[in-house]
Amino acid sequence: MQDEPLLVEEVLLLLLDDETGVPAGAGTLHYTLGGAVLVDLALRGEIDVDESRSGLSGPRVVAVGAGDLADPLLRSAYEKVAERPRGV
Repeated sequence: MQDEPLLVEEVLLLLLDDETGVPAGAGTLHYTLGGAVLVDLALRGEIDVDESRSGLSGPRVVAVGAGDLADPLLRSAYEKVAERPRGV
């Protein structure tokens, strides 16, 4: 049985032009996909938002899970957040 695709994968597919394969909003694509990765982690209970630690870039994201993730993209993103709280 195949695992369901990540939200970030689905978002990328939605952003791709059907005829050219070029993603829409290429200049800000990293923000969109980065946000989707954070949502994937949040849905798995690996990260949370700490409103009390808001900075200039908004609330801080903190690691709260074990980080035992099979997907290398999610594992890498989790490890980055686990180093220290990050701005969204």
